[in-house]
Amino acid sequence: MTALDLFTFGECLLRLSAPEPLRLEQAHALDVHVAGAESNLAIALARLGKRTAWFSRLPNTPLGQRALRFIGQHGVDISDVLSVPDERMGLLFLERGALPRSTRVWYDRADSAASKLRPSDLPMARLATARWLHFTGITPALSDSCAATCHAAVAHARQHGLKIAFDVNYRSLLWTPQRARDALTPFCQAADVVFIAKRDATALFATQGDAAAQAEQLQQLWSGAVIVTDGERGAAACSADGTARCAAFPVQVVDRLGAGDAFAAGVLCRLLEDAPLDQALTFGAATAALKLSISGDVALIARGEVEALIAGDQSALRR
Repeated sequence: MTALDLFTFGECLLRLSAPEPLRLEQAHALDVHVAGAESNLAIALARLGKRTAWFSRLPNTPLGQRALRFIGQHGVDISDVLSVPDERMGLLFLERGALPRSTRVWYDRADSAASKLRPSDLPMARLATARWLHFTGITPALSDSCAATCHAAVAHARQHGLKIAFDVNYRSLLWTPQRARDALTPFCQAADVVFIAKRDATALFATQGDAAAQAEQLQQLWSGAVIVTDGERGAAACSADGTARCAAFPVQVVDRLGAGDAFAAGVLCRLLEDAPLDQALTFGAATAALKLSISGDVALIARGEVEALIAGDQSALRR
C-alpha cells in the first residue's frame, strides 16, 4: 500500500449556480461544479505534487459518479470511496450578489449519502499510511454518526503518529455558534494545526483584536499552531515558536468559494516539506489568490504558478 502525504474525508456536493447576473428564479440553466471543502483541498494538494487520498460515501448515480471522476482525475486516491445505491447527492445552490445584494447559498443536503458516514466505514489501514490527517468542522455538523467518525479518525491518527490539521470551517446554515463551539473544541485541542477564519474566531470563541492577536489567544487555549485568515487583509499564525503574518496577494476576484481550502492546501504543502510557518503562510496566500481568479470551488493550479506569483514573475503566469 503506497504511503500518503495526507488523508482527508468529508462530504462532496454538486454546486448549482445561476449564471451571473441572474437570480436563481430567473435562470433557465445552472452551472454545475463539484464542491466540498475536503475534496477541494485534496485536489489542490495533489496538483501541488503531494500524495493525497479522499474518502466519503457517494451515491451510485450519475451525479455521484461525476463527482468521483472529477476528484480522481486530478491525482487524488479515491480507491476507498464507498459507492452506495439508493441514496442521494448533497446539493448547494448559489446565487452571486452584486451591491447592494450579498451572495447567498442554499443547501439541499439533508440525509445525503455522506451524512450517513460512521466510524466503521473509515479505511483505517489506508489512514494509517498517511503523514497527516485533515478534516473540517463541516463533517461533524452533518450528523451524530459523522461526528463520531471524526472522533474515531482522530483517535486512529494519534495511535499511528499522524499529524492532524483541522479547519473549523463554520457553516451557520448547519448549526448555531454555541453548538459548533462545544462540538469543535475537542478537535481544535487535538490538532497540530488549526485553520479558522477571523469571523469564526470572533463568533465561536469570542476572541478579540486583529488576526495575530486572535491567533495568539487561541494558541494559548489549544496549544497547537493556529492560523487565522482575514480575507484581503491576509493571515496570521501563532505557534510555540512565535507569531507570523502574511499579506494577501492582489487579485481580481472571479469566484470566492474554495479560497480557504486552497489556502489550507498551500500551507500544508509547505509544512509537509518542513518549511517554517511564515513561508507556509505565504505559499498558502499565493495558492488562495490563484484560486480566487478561477471559476468553481477548486484551485486548478500548478505549483509553478504559485512559485511564480510569490517571486513576482508575471511573465511566467502568462504562459
